[in-house]
Amino acid sequence: MFMRMSTLDLSADWAHICHFFPSNLDELAKETGAVVRWRHIKSGEELQRLNLAYVVDDLSLRSTAGWSTGAAMATITDTSVLHRLRQSAPFLEAVLAHLLGHRIHGEAAAGPAVRLNDATVISIPGSRGTDWRIHAVYDPAATRLVRVQVTDCTGGERLDRDTYVPGEVVIADRGLAHARGIHAVADAHAYTLLRMHWQNLRLVTATGALLIAAEVLRRADHGETGTLAYVPLEGHDPVLVRLLVRPLPADRAAEARRRLRRNATKKGRTPSAFALELAGYCCLLTTLPEAVASDDVVWELYRIRWQIELFFKRCKNLLHLDALRADDPQLVRAYCTTKLIEVVLIELLTSEGRFFSPWGVPRTRRAARLAVA
Repeated sequence: MFMRMSTLDLSADWAHICHFFPSNLDELAKETGAVVRWRHIKSGEELQRLNLAYVVDDLSLRSTAGWSTGAAMATITDTSVLHRLRQSAPFLEAVLAHLLGHRIHGEAAAGPAVRLNDATVISIPGSRGTDWRIHAVYDPAATRLVRVQVTDCTGGERLDRDTYVPGEVVIADRGLAHARGIHAVADAHAYTLLRMHWQNLRLVTATGALLIAAEVLRRADHGETGTLAYVPLEGHDPVLVRLLVRPLPADRAAEARRRLRRNATKKGRTPSAFALELAGYCCLLTTLPEAVASDDVVWELYRIRWQIELFFKRCKNLLHLDALRADDPQLVRAYCTTKLIEVVLIELLTSEGRFFSPWGVPRTRRAARLAVA
């Protein structure tokens, strides 16, 4: 569980925190345009600390300026604080990339590396829509972020926004089930495991004929839950996939259909008969060969996906990741990136504490379940 950092902790242990940061913070601040001339803030380290003070304790600009004076760091006005924060986003992104590259101690799980790919929505004050997204790749075995990106509302969810390592298993929800992303992962010699999105993804048979969803559902009703299919993409050879379909129990199917109708009503829509029928099934799509992962292992692996949902929930509930206090795009980018720096610092400090524990780092049940038979 996350434990909230505070500026008091940073004051007491700042020298230890700094050893996680890049050694060339001054150069990074200049190269990224965060600083043109050193004035009140005299180093990249002070700039990093100013951002953390503003974000970690959710201080106002005026309180951040007062904190800086009280910490004997710099005498600065709230207007100057705003200017420094707005210019800091590229600098902070470089620091975050460095932190994500840190090795976290722990026992590696047997089998392919599992990566959970998802995004969470953040809204500016007064908005109810999607204003910003944080796209994350999460390692469930090490319980840490691997890669992360902050985009505005135009940055849609897609698998081809990331890079992949051969052999790793990329698990994601139906929002990322698109042909281009599946092909991008396959081209990197990695594997995908996704919820099937029938409306966004076209599957064909070995002869090139369209795979009929209704026929697949009927076969699943009679116990034939696995189907081989292909994902076509113009200019590419089709990717072979396994489609696994399981009917939901009657009570869960009824609840899923009630939820679908309720959500559609909120948007002034009426769900189609096909969408209501699909709500009674769980459909998975994977490029994992059966020799690597049986059908039962695939279903078990997909359950791990909830770990990234829980991660985002902890970030929002405990660290207030979604508590934006401004609508200025530059300030929002700096705020979100600094929040993610806080998250990664907590992960690194927690891992460091476990590594130096006299009891060692025991293998968890969750890590043991990641082994793919």
